Amino acid sequence: MTSPASTEIDPALARTLQRFARLDADTPMPQLSYALRRRRLAELQAGLIRTPLPGIARQNHFVAADGREICVRSYQKHGATAQQTLVWLHGGGWMVGDLDTHDDLCEHLTQFTGHVVLSVHYRRTPENPFPAPLDDVLAVLQWLGSMQGLLPFARDAVLLGGDSAGAHLALAAAVRQLQALAADAGAAGIAALLLLYPPLQPDQEHDSMRLFGTGFGLTPAAMQCYWQELGQPPGLAAQWLQPGRCTAEIARLPPTLVMSASHDILRDEAEAFAHAAQALGAPLQLLRAPAMVHGFARMLAASPAARQQVELACSAWAELMSRQRPQSK
Repeated sequence: MTSPASTEIDPALARTLQRFARLDADTPMPQLSYALRRRRLAELQAGLIRTPLPGIARQNHFVAADGREICVRSYQKHGATAQQTLVWLHGGGWMVGDLDTHDDLCEHLTQFTGHVVLSVHYRRTPENPFPAPLDDVLAVLQWLGSMQGLLPFARDAVLLGGDSAGAHLALAAAVRQLQALAADAGAAGIAALLLLYPPLQPDQEHDSMRLFGTGFGLTPAAMQCYWQELGQPPGLAAQWLQPGRCTAEIARLPPTLVMSASHDILRDEAEAFAHAAQALGAPLQLLRAPAMVHGFARMLAASPAARQQVELACSAWAELMSRQRPQSK
């Protein structure tokens, strides 16, 4: 349990949260629904701190899938030849966030890893309840498998990651692939997972919910709303991710790095999952980012400490994959 003496967060993140709070107060938008207002605020927040990295090429692509179109955005260092593709799923409670809100993070991921990063704009709730977001992720993996030789970043195996709700979807996609390999024939496989502060349990009964429920960004009320809008009942998208319900799949996960945030209401559930997965034998490493709040990975332009933590996660993940490579089949 965290002691009262350890409740200080990175000063740059604290200032950013204060700026976000002022932006929220100064932008009432009463004519908009909760979802639309949160989306607009996320866009404004990203614009408030956006600082593009030089030397990164960005391009939009479109995936046709069963009467819909999924927009994905690729990021690559100018002049660099990337050996792997990292598919990234943005956070935002499955309701908020898009390609633009996560430009900074995806550019930094490209810089830190050297990989092509492919950001996915999956369908969002409440207009598209679960499993629509997951179906879009699986459709993109199918597309990447089918486009080998036609697109330079299309491969038969990719890295997959996400922040917050995106981390939940990344883990869900890995479990789904392990449950239905025959049905996913032709889809790009998942070689490794990078999960930043994932939401995994809708009951919200952990100590971190009480310790960091006020003044640290994400609130229990907001998280409860996100779960409710994701699917009915709220646990629909989580019940089959628990180790007790899919033990075989969790044990067979590819090399996985989970990073929690020290001052995040989701900290304890992410860490509980990581410990359970490790007990099952999964090749999983857990890191806790000190002095960080939920969502710190999308505040990299505002916080050098947050950038350092994401870079640390990328380095540790690469080392984990390197250690596991001789054991891969």
